[in-house]
Amino acid sequence: MEFQVVEGSGSGGAAYTLKPSRYSNEDILLFIDVDNESMVEMKNTGPNGRPITRLDSIKQSILLFINAKLTINPNHRFAFASLSNSASWVVF
Repeated sequence: MEFQVVEGSGSGGAAYTLKPSRYSNEDILLFIDVDNESMVEMKNTGPNGRPITRLDSIKQSILLFINAKLTINPNHRFAFASLSNSASWVVF
């Protein structure tokens, strides 16, 4: 970390800059609980007026998360597992 002195009046703090670093490749495991409670309808409806379930909301959140992570580093890897009556891996 490199520190630089900031001139002026005040508390005399210093600004710092971080050296650029390469983003590390990440292995990310998403574990989703898909029991009956995940099929409960939420108060909001979708764009076509269809009720949105908790699972629909979870799916959308996962897609946004994966898109953001792959935008930062396209070499991230993802694995998915689901839990209902038993645990299972989603392989693709």
